[in-house]
Amino acid sequence: MKKSIFLAAMLVLIVGTSACKKNKCAECHYEQGATQVDIGEYCGDDLKNIEASGYIVDSILYEVHCGEH
Repeated sequence: MKKSIFLAAMLVLIVGTSACKKNKCAECHYEQGATQVDIGEYCGDDLKNIEASGYIVDSILYEVHCGEH
């Protein structure tokens, strides 16, 4: 009984961990001069897109950085 509970818990942990990797989330920001401007958290495809395309403010395109670098 203990062995099957342990195996079930491990399975839930593995599935949960792999699901998180697919929909990774990170806090994002851009730099305006010497100031770092936070733009919030992005996940999954939105995260990839914002990093690839940048962020536009007042017709100026800024490079976006997400997560800890």
